[in-house]
Amino acid sequence: MNEKPRLDDNERKRIADYLTALMKRPVRAKRIKAIDVNPLHHSLPKRRIEVGRRYADLEPGAPSQLVVAIFESDSFLVCTPERGAGTGLPYIFTRQEMKSVEEG
Repeated sequence: MNEKPRLDDNERKRIADYLTALMKRPVRAKRIKAIDVNPLHHSLPKRRIEVGRRYADLEPGAPSQLVVAIFESDSFLVCTPERGAGTGLPYIFTRQEMKSVEEG
């Protein structure tokens, strides 16, 4: 199901500031629409992760969650309401796991 949330600039900045403080690394302002990943963890499938869609198993055993934003830092930070969008750690994908990045 595609829910297509569109965070306004203030909400994106709030999340980016939270992630910068949490990760102790700068977060880039550009909007990322989707990433194609080949996870290093052997039990996770290659997949496309797109803002506005729900995914289960973003890490082993993780429940289905709506991706509300993806940010770039030293790694790529996938944020859901439960993880990274103001509470908890985001789902983290390293540059080594990236196959492509779609801005938008």
